[in-house]
Amino acid sequence: PAIGLGIAENFNGMSDQQTQMFAQKCDKLDEEFQNILGNDGVFLYPSHPKIAPYHNEPIFYPFNFAYTGIFNALGYPVTQVPLGLGQDGLPLGMQVVSTMNNDRLTIAVACELEKYKGWTEPGSRS
Repeated sequence: PAIGLGIAENFNGMSDQQTQMFAQKCDKLDEEFQNILGNDGVFLYPSHPKIAPYHNEPIFYPFNFAYTGIFNALGYPVTQVPLGLGQDGLPLGMQVVSTMNNDRLTIAVACELEKYKGWTEPGSRS
């Protein structure tokens, strides 16, 4: 994904009209999240569409970055929370997302959620 982004940033194939359209969609999504979450809400969201991909495996599925990339585009604080291991012994987790300048809130919620299961050493069974 990083290589693709680098190529896209240096590629002038996108018109000003297309750039404006994407910026407007991002602004609309930001407005929707602001309306839903307000000043003190959080959104719990998966970190990835599947459990812990193997090293370099995401290269073959470049659009799966959207699970985290959308919040980067919006400039929202996100805290990744480890939630133990799945049936196959692979790490599970989720993102705690909030609106701009609410880092303290995402961290506080993540700390509370982590108390239930938390980080587990890879290779061990829960």
